Amino acid sequence: MSTIKSSDEHLTLNADGSSKDIKFQANGVEKASISSSGAFTSTTIDATKLTGALPAISGAALTGVGVAGISSSADATAMTIDSGERIGIGVTPESWDSSTKVLQLGSLQALSEDNSGYGALTCNAYASSGWKRINTGAAIRQDLDKDGKFVFRVAPSGSADAAISWTNALEITNDGRGLSQFTAKAWGQFDFSNMSINDSHNFSSITDISTGRGRPNFTNAMGNSSYAIATTQAESYISGHSNLTTGNFSLYTYDTNGTKVDTDKVMAIVFGD
Repeated sequence: MSTIKSSDEHLTLNADGSSKDIKFQANGVEKASISSSGAFTSTTIDATKLTGALPAISGAALTGVGVAGISSSADATAMTIDSGERIGIGVTPESWDSSTKVLQLGSLQALSEDNSGYGALTCNAYASSGWKRINTGAAIRQDLDKDGKFVFRVAPSGSADAAISWTNALEITNDGRGLSQFTAKAWGQFDFSNMSINDSHNFSSITDISTGRGRPNFTNAMGNSSYAIATTQAESYISGHSNLTTGNFSLYTYDTNGTKVDTDKVMAIVFGD
């Protein structure tokens, strides 16, 4: 027999019998119940009335508590945010500099930004009082320069956590120039008949020196005067160069008799620093 009784200021509701529930109704409609195993069920819970700490609840048992549009069915730690607010997806992030904001993807890849606003995409590298390798092997770094250029850096294989000495493999400037030992620093096709530029890269103008001789001027100066120039000329003519400076060089053309002449297609390509 089910009973309701009081004892020492306690109110006891007893649903007598196996697997019997205590039910709470309003106007004949059940609003909540307590099962014989102690599980409490309610149609609604007013969370604004709750105080104190909630008991430990398994995340697998929670529903409707995520951010709109985000759900998770992970059965292990999918994302780690450490005390420095560095985020690791599928990995605990390395000990990056505290001033660096980091999203590390797996064991090798990362997107980071330092406190001066320079960003980097990296493979097998992290910044911690200088750049270091994550695992044994080579490393790659692509800088997203806030000045509007891309810088691609590489490093040979080394041991895990060893300091990295980067080599600039390629730089792409904001005006579209590619700078490396394997990329032409300048090229142009010139018309000596009127000292004009037909087409070019990194040449701003050409100065008339004399018949068959002009001075192409770089838009962006070379790092030094130890650069290499290859020249070509139309059939039956010979071209050459001299007087290399960081800002320009002399370009000239001859006919097969060795006489300097003005021709309409003189070409040069420049490699250097």
